[in-house]
Amino acid sequence: MSDKRRKQRQLFDCALEISWHDAQANSRTLGVHAIDLSNSGIRVESSEPIDLHTEVFIRAERYGLTGSTAVRHCGRRGAKYVLGLEFSPDARAAETTDSEAFVDFYELLQISPNAEQDTIHRVFRIMAARYHPDNKETGNNDKFLLLTKAYSVLSDPARRESYDERHRDRRAQPLPVFGLKEFAEGLEGEFNRRLGILSLLYSRRRTNPEVPGISVLELETVMSFPREHLEFAIWFLREKQYIRAGDHSDYVISAIGAEYLESEVPSNGVLSKLLHSPQPAAAASTGAEGAAHALALVRAR
Repeated sequence: MSDKRRKQRQLFDCALEISWHDAQANSRTLGVHAIDLSNSGIRVESSEPIDLHTEVFIRAERYGLTGSTAVRHCGRRGAKYVLGLEFSPDARAAETTDSEAFVDFYELLQISPNAEQDTIHRVFRIMAARYHPDNKETGNNDKFLLLTKAYSVLSDPARRESYDERHRDRRAQPLPVFGLKEFAEGLEGEFNRRLGILSLLYSRRRTNPEVPGISVLELETVMSFPREHLEFAIWFLREKQYIRAGDHSDYVISAIGAEYLESEVPSNGVLSKLLHSPQPAAAASTGAEGAAHALALVRAR
């Protein structure tokens, strides 16, 4: 390593956590030890190697260091391995171009798209503890890895702004689930369209309580049905008091409607498809100061 590069690196002695998918597509989470940090990346000591170019999510919340990296170096040092993890623009580009891999991070965290950073941080910490692989009761490594990715994007203002553009575009597109034959014709189609409206309103109320309403125009767009095909379902839901008119001519789900929808879940396979479909929804040490500074520079790119 050149003297110039040595000077760019700052000692960063702390424990942190990394998550990634291995060559067999299994999600992995591992505690590692940080060695040093620069504006472009971080070096860590690990008990096992990771393939080059693998996308790795790192977490050291105590130092404000959370984000996506790529493995640029992996070498053995005694019984351990030293990994060079680079804050890579390649991973960031993949977030904005791979439409097939799109995940609604707000729905995943069950928060509003308008959530403040404090809310994002608080909710993530609670959910990360619940799904952490070390939690013997509710641990889920795949869910934990996805939560970590969501947090790395939404906690970074620049990446969140880019993600929000895609999120808004997708919310204005029809959901594929409504193209299924179960929603098309006859009594079954009529019944399932009612469930579809309730599911959308239920999800909106749960994830965006400040603005829980959905307009007929948005229902028309998301469900890919003309309003004439939705009028009977809306009339029925209003008569049953499952929905009511909200602000600005929007509709919102009522407590009775939410209770009814939940009662239908165990016996209705269509509801499972609907509810699991994407919805139109300071440290004191020198090392800590270096981490915050380096991360700020990375985010400013």
